[in-house]
Amino acid sequence: MIAVYALVFFLVLLLLSVPVAFALGYAAFLPGWLGAPTNAGQVIRSIVTALDSFPLLAVPLFILAGEIMTQGGLAKRLFSFADAIFGRFRGGLAMSTVVACMLFGAISGSSPATVAAIGSMAVPLLLRRGYDLRFSTALITAAGTLGVIVPPSIPMIIYGMSAQVSVSALFIGGILPACVIGSLLMVYAHIYGRRHAGRITSSAGTVSVGTAFRDSFWALIAPIFVLGGIYAGAFTPTEAAAIACVYGAFVAMFVFRELSLRDMGQVLVNTALTIAPILIIAGTGAALGRVLTLLQVPAAIGEFVGGAIDDRLVLLLLVNVILLGVGMVMETLSAIIVLTPILLPVLAPYGVDPVHFGLIMVVNLAIGFATPPVGVNIYVASGITGLSVVQICRGLIVPVALLIVGLIVITYWPGLTLWLPSLAG
Repeated sequence: MIAVYALVFFLVLLLLSVPVAFALGYAAFLPGWLGAPTNAGQVIRSIVTALDSFPLLAVPLFILAGEIMTQGGLAKRLFSFADAIFGRFRGGLAMSTVVACMLFGAISGSSPATVAAIGSMAVPLLLRRGYDLRFSTALITAAGTLGVIVPPSIPMIIYGMSAQVSVSALFIGGILPACVIGSLLMVYAHIYGRRHAGRITSSAGTVSVGTAFRDSFWALIAPIFVLGGIYAGAFTPTEAAAIACVYGAFVAMFVFRELSLRDMGQVLVNTALTIAPILIIAGTGAALGRVLTLLQVPAAIGEFVGGAIDDRLVLLLLVNVILLGVGMVMETLSAIIVLTPILLPVLAPYGVDPVHFGLIMVVNLAIGFATPPVGVNIYVASGITGLSVVQICRGLIVPVALLIVGLIVITYWPGLTLWLPSLAG
């Protein structure tokens, strides 16, 4: 019962607009105040232990790498390269936008950052070539979710830390699911282009593929170098993040010459403003998760589910519904930290692999970036285009439905996630 009080208290604090990090912390302290066998010392130790983590160091470093590559012109060149390849097709520029989100996500690991970086370049071009404003805004909002599905992914790092699962395995497992979801959005863009062919102009011929490849070569090398090094076992995700920062800074300052030492100061400030709340959430969320585990919440839920549901497929459907709902109202990283120790033990007896569940959780919560009321991508896209949140949500009906289709495929086809990790050993 005390655990229920803690969770209700957490939700009440959120409704009262208390910052998520503090709501998690207060909820972690509450059971001890109510007489549970936990105390303030345990909560504080849990916070310190969670933050004293080498894998967690990858989060600020990937955010820094993404900021460097956005300000240093790498994102712009990734988009130009995608446009040179897909611009010749119907709906080619919209398809290019999806591909550019995937390429940039392979650097930044952040969904809102992907929307901001690619959207600020893609949307004006989409409008000039005849695409509807609502379609363009909704597309970049939905495609931005690929920023956390394509590895490296910040939510995957947090899940790996919470579930004690190999982050490298999660990264490798995320490749094919990201391709499935990206392909669905590209098909949608192509069909839209065919239906509105009369007013949409093609980008074919504006820049040759060879020229675009030459101009964007150093940007294209970044995700290949970073991810290839992880998959080959040359370095850990954290080391890869540090290498991405150094590589991005070198290319931006000395190859593209779009970033100066003076600009780096603002890059560091932007990164610090982004990472500070994330780290506080990681610490207090881990503490709440630890308290709930000590109160045997996962075991109680597991016993209840085991008595009520004996079908693995039905259980996965229920978990998806829960995670989709949570993703709509709760910040992604705190949801992962709180729910992983609760749901993972429940699914284990049903033979659900932790890596597979990690992708299920990340994709569910990624969809939350593009759904109201908390969907951060919606507000970022609204700031770029000036379109109201209600109008964007109307345009998101089909893209979000496609994201859910992709989620269903990922959920009920474990091999899509687990095949590549099995090859990697």
